[in-house]
Amino acid sequence: MFLSESRDAADVLLKRGAEAELRRSEFLGRPAVAKVRVPKEYRLPALDDELRRSRIRMEARLMADARGAGVAVPILYDIDVARHTITMEFIDGPTAKEVLERGGPPAVEVAREIGRIVGRLHRAGIIHGDLTTSNMILREGRIVMIDFSLGGKADDAESRGVDLHLLREALTSAHARAPTYYREVLRGYREIMKTEAAAVIAKVREIESRGRYT
Repeated sequence: MFLSESRDAADVLLKRGAEAELRRSEFLGRPAVAKVRVPKEYRLPALDDELRRSRIRMEARLMADARGAGVAVPILYDIDVARHTITMEFIDGPTAKEVLERGGPPAVEVAREIGRIVGRLHRAGIIHGDLTTSNMILREGRIVMIDFSLGGKADDAESRGVDLHLLREALTSAHARAPTYYREVLRGYREIMKTEAAAVIAKVREIESRGRYT
């Protein structure tokens, strides 16, 4: 991670979300994406500025920690805290959502690999916070994880369970074969988390039961 005065201006808007805008750009001649944290008018300006700065720092830290844990993430090119912007490598490829929609053996293997990736994140104390199959891009046969903007650091079963539960909900809402894919996710998760997996999976069931009675 580094701060740089040399950057190319972001130009093409790719996505506008509640917290940030994604813009296709270039960085020193390389394809890039600039993620800009947008201001919130309902916050006091000083508080808004500090929140956006802290979230930029946290997202960059989580991406670096994820890479250290063996999870593929975009290369960070530039972190401009004053402008609330992260500039990173542009990842070109289909999303895991698109691959799962096609079905077949490749989709089953992708689902299992998703479980392994979540296991590596959790083992490193990383909670992604937005585990949807749209935040996973396949490049040269490897899944690249993106969008750590809602993430944080935790290693308790509750936090891990919430993360895994959100993934299950994302699968259920987007994929007809969600039960099959979720079973494969759990297989991959157990491969990495070993004995710690049981407590997290039990917590997912507990979270689901809470939802049924509220």
